[in-house]
Amino acid sequence: MKKNIAGILCLIMVISCLILAACGDGGKKDLSGSKYLGTWKAAYMSLKDEVGEFEDEITLTLNADGSAEFSSADEVSKCTWEETANGFKLQGDAKMTFTDDGDGIKSKLLGVELHFEKQQ
Repeated sequence: MKKNIAGILCLIMVISCLILAACGDGGKKDLSGSKYLGTWKAAYMSLKDEVGEFEDEITLTLNADGSAEFSSADEVSKCTWEETANGFKLQGDAKMTFTDDGDGIKSKLLGVELHFEKQQ
């Protein structure tokens, strides 16, 4: 099962890079009061009852001007973000939505939930 989780993780990372590479440079917004500002690190992923840890460091940095950076391994993708009713979403040609789960944020991609924790 660990090999399956590792394979799914690699697939998620590739797809995430492709999705975030498609993000555009939309209009700038003032998000300086948002609780989501800062850097978020992927802590673990879950698929139904299985939980797996990340071997590579995956981070998401949200800035007050609405810009964002998603980085994994040697890839850095730039896009924009805006708040939603229960979290935030990345903007661009492709969208990735994050929801607030109380202890952090999470996003679902191809049935796998990616869980992020805020860095100090």
